[in-house]
Amino acid sequence: MSDPLSPDDAKELVRLCEAGRLYEVEEWIRSGRSILVPKEIRKTPLGVAMSTGFHSLVELLLRHEQSQVAKDSVLREALLFDRRAFVELALTHGADIRSVPLLDVLLTADRAIVARFLELGADPVTGYPFAHAFHQLRVKTVIGSYLDCRRSRPDIAADLQEQIDIALRQFCQEGNLKWVSLLMWAGGNPRSRGPVLDDLENADNPEFHTTALEEAAWSRNVKVLKRLKPVSSDNFPVLLDKAAFGADRDTLAYLLDLGANPNDRADGGSSALDACIRYVRWDNFRARNPYGAARQPSAYKVSSGCDAIKLLLQQGAMWKPDPSTLNATRHILYRLEPEVSVELLGRLLKNENGEAAVQELLRVAQMRQHVARCHEQLSRLGLILPGRRVNKVEKEVRRDLPAWMRRFDRKTLYEEIWAEPAEKVAARYGLSGVAIAKVCRWLKIPKPPRGYWAKKAAGQRTPARPKLPQSEAKTTSARTRPSTR
Repeated sequence: MSDPLSPDDAKELVRLCEAGRLYEVEEWIRSGRSILVPKEIRKTPLGVAMSTGFHSLVELLLRHEQSQVAKDSVLREALLFDRRAFVELALTHGADIRSVPLLDVLLTADRAIVARFLELGADPVTGYPFAHAFHQLRVKTVIGSYLDCRRSRPDIAADLQEQIDIALRQFCQEGNLKWVSLLMWAGGNPRSRGPVLDDLENADNPEFHTTALEEAAWSRNVKVLKRLKPVSSDNFPVLLDKAAFGADRDTLAYLLDLGANPNDRADGGSSALDACIRYVRWDNFRARNPYGAARQPSAYKVSSGCDAIKLLLQQGAMWKPDPSTLNATRHILYRLEPEVSVELLGRLLKNENGEAAVQELLRVAQMRQHVARCHEQLSRLGLILPGRRVNKVEKEVRRDLPAWMRRFDRKTLYEEIWAEPAEKVAARYGLSGVAIAKVCRWLKIPKPPRGYWAKKAAGQRTPARPKLPQSEAKTTSARTRPSTR
């Protein structure tokens, strides 16, 4: 019976199985004829019976099947296609549970089948099957199977605990509050140190180990961190540094309210503040226009990093940069819009050591050149750039600002600059577009933002016109209007 059938006999047996002729197949076997088909016949009696779903036929063939490979194949196929009745049938007739990873069994989400495999000696440790099943399947039945296994196998409780902690770290990293809560309920330890699920290749390297608390602080989801309930005995400097690495203001504020000290370095400086400054570099740092050319991130793009820096400074964080940090900070500021760079300088200036550090930043000519156009913003901060070149229009305005204000009526110019593009307004005054922009800046007249007229021409929604602020000098209503060319 172990010899394969001839091709013609094999085709006949397969035909009987396809037709569901149970009694004829049974008579075939009772007569002592083989059920092993030759290799050139692609279909097998068991495969055909599985495809038809004929339970009694599958049972008959399994009972007389001598190939372990064939039995194991039935078990794998039954699990893959969720044919649960055939799973038990294959196990009853000798299929090897080791031929199927326990993870595949867990992914059926059938608590009874998982329990059956564990009862037969399936390996619940090798390959971290429960950790992967938690993350891949995300159904509560896996938690039930995990708890069943813990109760039935107290000898491997430590290995099972490691798996739930690995999954907990992964969900904390992803900011998944629902599954963080479920795994905490099931006994996950947020303070155990080890790898995350995405980094199991470094499971034996302590340098890559972390905790669920650290991953939650980094996740930019403060609700996840609150669910873990950090206490004063936790390593707040590390948690604060993790939160600063992502520049999440809410998480930073939560940790500071719990008593975290922002100044954790030996010299009294704040590593969290340094991390937030570094974050500004990566906060949409590689923004690109449609043609692929790099552009400087706007204030909106780096607002999260700036808000985090502001919070830390308000909470007393000390900025004590060394020469390498200063140089790195310059390179960060070079990649921002000058106005954003000056805004950051103004915030750092309010620090106890801020004036000396900011002056050191501005000592480099390239840095002064980068912020040179923001002279008015710098002046309000009390920062004067030595050796700055002043163009002709600006020099005239600075020398005799009242005279310029007599030439231009602020209210009229304000209405004109919001009525049509600046180039048209400038032409009536015999000036260039750049010159009229400088006049508006010196007279504190808000201008339409970049792209305003294009949006208006396209019928798109445009930002509201801001109010004309009060001027520090007196204005006159009379002005001399140039002749129109």
